[in-house]
Amino acid sequence: MVQRSDRSTATIRMMFLAVVLSLLALSTAQDEEMEKRIVNGGMAALYAYPHQGSLQLYNAPYGWYHICGCVIVAPNKILTAAHCVDGQQARNLRVKVGSYNISDTTPYEQTLEVASFVIHSGYNPNGNGIPNDIAVIYIYGTMTYNLNVQPATLAPKGSSFANTMCVITGWGRVVGGGRVAEVLKEANMTKISRSECLSKWILSGQIITDKHICVYEASKPSGSRPSACNGDSGGPMLCGPQLEYLAGITSWGVSTCSGDMPSVYTRVSEYVDWYQSQP
Repeated sequence: MVQRSDRSTATIRMMFLAVVLSLLALSTAQDEEMEKRIVNGGMAALYAYPHQGSLQLYNAPYGWYHICGCVIVAPNKILTAAHCVDGQQARNLRVKVGSYNISDTTPYEQTLEVASFVIHSGYNPNGNGIPNDIAVIYIYGTMTYNLNVQPATLAPKGSSFANTMCVITGWGRVVGGGRVAEVLKEANMTKISRSECLSKWILSGQIITDKHICVYEASKPSGSRPSACNGDSGGPMLCGPQLEYLAGITSWGVSTCSGDMPSVYTRVSEYVDWYQSQP
């Protein structure tokens, strides 16, 4: 997304839609510009992130497969990115929580049926910067909290986390266009300012607003920078002195997952009122 500064918004919108379709079809194509993606990260400690969930889609002949991350926020509610559920039907979705290796089945996991979901009314998949990329998933019944299944704490309104070290997690692709991780991955990344993030994305025709939050590791050499990648969408970014707050929901980034551009997240603290207004 860094080759041209005069790319039209319409072109970028079409490219974004192509990425979403490729994700749902399990495509490994690498020619889309914007993708949802952890690269250059390490394996997470066993059950270190009990708020992390795997959003899965049923699609014959593949059966159930991971499409996005998601985050537990209440016994019956889960947050994810709007683009992860946009165009889907609840009956074709499920969530697995308490998982570490999503290819294995353990007694610690819970598989949850999706009853419904609500996409933010201001979400615009064709909008510059993919505004309001957030959704609430409702499950049938309630999940059981235990050591492996716990809710995340939403970042308070007005949270900045300027220059704070954050952590991102997910089962996304380990390289751009590569395979999806089986074991949960994590990467430490630095939260950068809106102006710094905008300065890198503006040449690509993208805007960064106060409702975005970005992470980027400028201090590391190219090729070794961590990044979210395809399949990490909807998953969490935790920030704070003890990594105690859910600061972001994985939204979009560059298709190569090189880490040479900031990863862009939906800023959770800007949606506290919206979330609390949901039943």
